[in-house]
Amino acid sequence: MIALLLLLGAIGHLVLWVGLVNRVHSLGIARKLVHVLSGLFVACFTILPPVVVVSLAESLLPALGVRAEMPSWLPTVAWVYVATCAGLAVVAAIRWLVLAGHSERRGVLLSNHSTRLTWKDDRKLLVRPGVFSILASLPGNQVLELHVQKKELRVPRLAAAHDGLRLAHLTDLHMSGRVAKPFYERVVEQVNALGPDLVAITGDLVEGDTYLEWLPDTLGRLRARHGVFYVLGNHDRRASVDRIKSKLAACGLIHLGDRWQQIDIHGAALHVGGNELPWFRPAANFATCPRDVNGQHIARLLLAHAPDQFGWAQANEIDLMMAGHLHGGQVRLPVLGAMTSPSRYGVRYAAGVFQRGNTVMHVSRGIGALTPVRFNCPPELALLVLRR
Repeated sequence: MIALLLLLGAIGHLVLWVGLVNRVHSLGIARKLVHVLSGLFVACFTILPPVVVVSLAESLLPALGVRAEMPSWLPTVAWVYVATCAGLAVVAAIRWLVLAGHSERRGVLLSNHSTRLTWKDDRKLLVRPGVFSILASLPGNQVLELHVQKKELRVPRLAAAHDGLRLAHLTDLHMSGRVAKPFYERVVEQVNALGPDLVAITGDLVEGDTYLEWLPDTLGRLRARHGVFYVLGNHDRRASVDRIKSKLAACGLIHLGDRWQQIDIHGAALHVGGNELPWFRPAANFATCPRDVNGQHIARLLLAHAPDQFGWAQANEIDLMMAGHLHGGQVRLPVLGAMTSPSRYGVRYAAGVFQRGNTVMHVSRGIGALTPVRFNCPPELALLVLRR
């Protein structure tokens, strides 16, 4: 019984401190404060287990004659912490089982066909030499394995004229020089080969001003029949935001972070808008956006960086929201899936398709990562085919 309690306590300890790190990264607070809090939580995660073991040593290891000089109250506090963490582990397990079959996950994704492109043999061309090349060569690392996924999504209020609309969804490129420019040029080639009606880019483009010069030869070459739209993410604050917008505007890309606009496709109106909360304000004001024309509902598409804005999207009667930010967890364990996810919902929306009411959300695993490590979670280029 004690062994089971300790095992559950260890799992709950992991859930507690990883969960706190996840959630502090979802806040729109200063990066320095995020790093300080994350460091504090990691320190607690590291230090508390040996402290608890030492505190319980007298009762756990009597056969070894372990005795420790300690305050009489310390073992009691340690057992309370273990019991609390064990309870947290049980709650987390129940929540995991409930969410696995939650209605948010059912009935939206009609099909999902994946094409796998492996560029690992070109590692010397696509990854910076040194430690990052070594990381990319680790067995099982999928950072150079692009999955092109064609997904058919049921969107409840889609106009008949938009049935079959093809949207390419890109997110989280993280151009940092760790993965080289030719990698992103190849990704753009794949997008253009899909022949999308519209391209949506949902943030975290560059990791500093140095990589703004990459934009014309990468994202600047994207082509779509009805436009290439984008919003920014939290990592884009590491560069000059005005320069990002200027570079992309010169290439014909349209920024939607704080606005919406109407486009006409096949004779029917479609509204596209953006949300960069909580890092950039304001979001698009859909209150000024007409809901219908001649009694026909006008579908609303939202580009958002964070899946945490799902509730905002539903409140604003969005039909399809596209987001990234969470990288699918970047490292996914068998059965359990993602463990880390910078969201106030933890790993609930790490990747996939979800629905609340009439609002559908697609969360992509993203293209890149600041640290080029991906296990059981390859980069994703999604082509979303919308169905009524």
